[in-house]
Order: sequence, then C-alpha cells, then structure tokens
Amino acid sequence: MRTVRRSDFESFDWAGIDSIHRKHLPHVEQSGAIYFVTFRLADSLPQKQLKQWRADRSAWMAFHPEPWTEDEAMEYRREFTTRIEKWLDAGSGECVLRNEVCRSALEITMKHHHGASYDLGDWVIMPNHVHFLIQPLASSCLSEILKGIKGVSARRINQCLGRTGRVWMDESFDHIVRSLEQLEKLQTYVERNPMKAGLRIGEFSYERRWMVEK
Repeated sequence: MRTVRRSDFESFDWAGIDSIHRKHLPHVEQSGAIYFVTFRLADSLPQKQLKQWRADRSAWMAFHPEPWTEDEAMEYRREFTTRIEKWLDAGSGECVLRNEVCRSALEITMKHHHGASYDLGDWVIMPNHVHFLIQPLASSCLSEILKGIKGVSARRINQCLGRTGRVWMDESFDHIVRSLEQLEKLQTYVERNPMKAGLRIGEFSYERRWMVEK
C-alpha cells in the first residue's frame, strides 16, 4: 500500500497547467497531479436527462468562464457532477458490470500499467460506472491513459458478453485532487459508494490502495 504525503501535492495554479481540452466536459491536466476519475457505461444515463444537464451546464459556463475560483469549482461540482453521480447510483441501463466476470476484466485492465505509466489508487467498480484515483508517472498523459484503459477493457467486456459494440461513454469525468484532506474525502466516497447505492456483496468490486500520511 502506498503512503501519500503532503509533499505529493503542488499548489494548483491555472498558469501552470499543461493542457485544457474539452468535448462536452472540461479536462485539465497538470504534471504530477493526482486525479479522481469517473467513467460510465454508454447506456448508464437516460438521454433526456443528459440533454437537459448539458443545456444547464452550457448556460452556467456562459457566466463562469475558466479559469475558475475555488468557489466556482465547488459550485460546478455541486450543480453538475453531483447530479450525474446521483443518476449513476440509481442504476440505469443494462449494468453489465454487475457481472463479476466483466468487473474482473476491467480490474485487470486498470492494473496492467500500474507502476509503469501511472500509480493506481483506490477504486470501486459499480454496476454501470467506475471511480478511481490515479497519478500519471513521468511524461504519461491522463487522457491517453484513460483512452487505453477504456479501449482494452471494452474489448474484454464484449468478449465476456459474446458481442460487439460500444461499451463506454466517450468522455470521462476527471478532477485534480488539491490536498490530502480532499484525497481522504474522495477515498471515503469511493469506499461508501456501494452502500450509498444500496448494492449487495457480489454486485461491486472495491480496493483500498493508498494510505494518507497523518
């Protein structure tokens, strides 16, 4: 188990970020950062709700151009990220990750490049989405890491189900962790997510991999 220390965090500075890219969602990357990542199955959100969410978000963004203050970042999470998380926990869609074989295929993929391209932290695989903490290593890029995990795991999950087709939503939610205190809160969220969603043993997979320095 890795011990995460206060020295592992650099003060977040919009002037020091490496890149910002977006499709429907903002994605900010910074060298050495620890990220909290969520990605979800393609059928995990009702399209009518998702369409309204995107419209509400576009309206909010028009009045809150980046870079954001800490208060604006918290408001974004409260108004938009939290809403998505509630929908995901409601268990919409086919929920193929309730299948232990499919979850195992995803877990193997997530761990494959651990120690080479990234350090994988705490994670939980829910029936229709996954949350994990991750820190890219050296010159590794988060967007490329996620592209690889999603691409390989999609093929493996389809093989498990004996079919082809789209598995994941194109985009992922990612957030740079700012402090040890925030990291601890996210670890608690990951651990408690199955209980919050009312899942039973065998419907999810979870692993704690990081310990926070006290």
